[in-house]
Parts: sequence; C-alpha cells; structure tokens
Amino acid sequence: MAGLIGMAANRMPAAEVEVSADLVRRLLADQHPDLARLPVEFLANGWDNELYRVGEGLVARLPRRAIGGHIIKHEQRWLPALAPRLPLPIPYPERTGVAAHGYPYPWSVVPYLPGVPAAQASSFDPAAAAAAVGGFLGALHVPAPADAPANLVRGRRRRPADRPAVLHDAPAGRSRPVWLSGHHGGA
Repeated sequence: MAGLIGMAANRMPAAEVEVSADLVRRLLADQHPDLARLPVEFLANGWDNELYRVGEGLVARLPRRAIGGHIIKHEQRWLPALAPRLPLPIPYPERTGVAAHGYPYPWSVVPYLPGVPAAQASSFDPAAAAAAVGGFLGALHVPAPADAPANLVRGRRRRPADRPAVLHDAPAGRSRPVWLSGHHGGA
C-alpha cells in the first residue's frame, strides 16, 4: 500500500424525500397526461436529484433534497435560454412540474442524452474530447445577464480555510459575472 494517498470518503447525503417510479407516474398522469402511457424506470441518482427514464427519449428529474428544488427552479428558468447557443446538447427542461401528491418540489422532464462514461467507451479520442469540452466551456463562460442567479458555493475564488467566505461577483480579471457549470471549477 506504499505510495497510496489516503482520502476521506465523500458520502452522498441522504434523501430528504422519497422519490419512486410510482410517484413519477402519478405526477406525469396529473401534469403531463400525454406522457402517462410511457414506461417509467429508475435511471440514476446524484446528490440532489433522482432521474427516471420516461419512454425512449425523456428523463424525469426530481429533487431528493430541498437544495435540489432551488436548483431545479434556476434550471427551468435559464437552461432553455442557454441551450441554443451551446455547441453540445444539454438536458434542458422541455416540460416542468410542480409539487403534488405529497412531493414538495418543482421537477422537470428533460431530453434523454444517450452515452457512456469516457472510461467505458470502446473508442475514445482524448484530443477530440478535450476540444469538445473546451468549446462547450468557452461558449458557456460568457457574461451572464444581470438577473442571472448567484451561486454562493461555486464560481468563487479559492480561499484559505481560515478566512471568511467571500462571494466574488466576477472571476479574477472580469468585470461581470459569467455562467459556470456546476460540475466544473470556476474562476
């Protein structure tokens, strides 16, 4: 085991609400009845949301924690405006849903974007992937409108742990805030 670096496990937080395929079916039946006949099956979950495949071409995205409910609201407002100017497809909300059946958060139906993780791909061109991701991030990291939501967690300069957190409205060298992906470091 010499040479291995010990790392603390980064455990996923527990869900604050129960989400199930049955709940997704009920929400769809009430709010998007034209989708109610499609099969629904669990796809994956992350820290804030659960994903359910809806038919062949859609995914229902439901928050499993309160913070996910806030994030979904921002996604519903902003992703449809961002999607047309990005060089890669993104899962922007094609339809939205509201709290119902004891489920407390807004939710979305997004397009299903097929693919596999790069590590599992049968063929992978790192240079092409780097160019695609770089082009995407270059197109995303442009000045955001004045009414774009601030993110108190992402998109700020790194700081020593003993200093108070300060939200920087714009990355170093920029006069206006820019869009940042929640999955990539910012600034």
